Amino acid sequence: MNLQNLRVFLKVAELEHITRASEELHLTQPAVTKIIQSLEHEAQLELVERQGRRIVLTHAGRVLQTYARKMFSLEREMDDALASLRDIHRGEIKLAANTTAGVYLLPSIVARFRTLYPQVGLNISILNSQDIIEHILDWSLDFGIVEGETSQLPGGLDVRFFTRDTLILVASPNHPWCGMDAITPEQLGDQTLIVREPGSGVRDMLERDLACRGITLHPLLTLTDNEAIKQMVISGVGSAVVSFLTVQRELASGDLVQIPFSSMSLHPQLSFIQRSDKQLSRAAQAFFSFLFPLAENPV
Repeated sequence: MNLQNLRVFLKVAELEHITRASEELHLTQPAVTKIIQSLEHEAQLELVERQGRRIVLTHAGRVLQTYARKMFSLEREMDDALASLRDIHRGEIKLAANTTAGVYLLPSIVARFRTLYPQVGLNISILNSQDIIEHILDWSLDFGIVEGETSQLPGGLDVRFFTRDTLILVASPNHPWCGMDAITPEQLGDQTLIVREPGSGVRDMLERDLACRGITLHPLLTLTDNEAIKQMVISGVGSAVVSFLTVQRELASGDLVQIPFSSMSLHPQLSFIQRSDKQLSRAAQAFFSFLFPLAENPV
């Protein structure tokens, strides 16, 4: 298949829209449509379906997308390998981190790295742990930092300990739980908590701990953003189990109060992951070396 056509297909798949893809690629809409039709003719399979103005991949389209990503990842790896022979100070790094690592741990690391390697391109995504794993496996990312039980990770990944997180229960100063000696696991399960979405490492650890006690988590609210959860808790909507790193400022100011758990100790592991068969560029290896001094000082 023509590689340029595959690039057009990947952009359409990413944006799920012919017109937006044509604008980003600086092509006409009919030209993009013709390229997709040409690929379908060559594959003898339908690759996309139109749902109103939106484009949705068929099963065959998703298969092609996976292989195309792998091809272009290998192409980029080849370019990086050749570039690394010339200059470690150039190249591009694609990584992702869960919210805790990405918002509260990576900024200082990135700042130091940029001082030494200002011409290296850093493409950093903040995703939940499950999404990071999927993007590592489909070659979209060089590496990632995820939170949770490493024994649950799929095969084909190299895993290295990064640091440890600590989960705590927080509420507003006016919450009925404030002043109580401790909250039981049973109380946490019964529509009292504001929690992250399924796939979040924090939620996964909380649910597994409660499940071991025969308790099913019934959230009060589910949100996809730590800051939104904090604001809900500060406003008195409910309580939340969150990373200690994410609420240090609010605890110091008194906007949030930590409430003790009863018989629970939640310390999820933050881990560095990459494909076992992925060769990191010299630029990525240099960034990698900036990550691990932190591992000597776990939370």
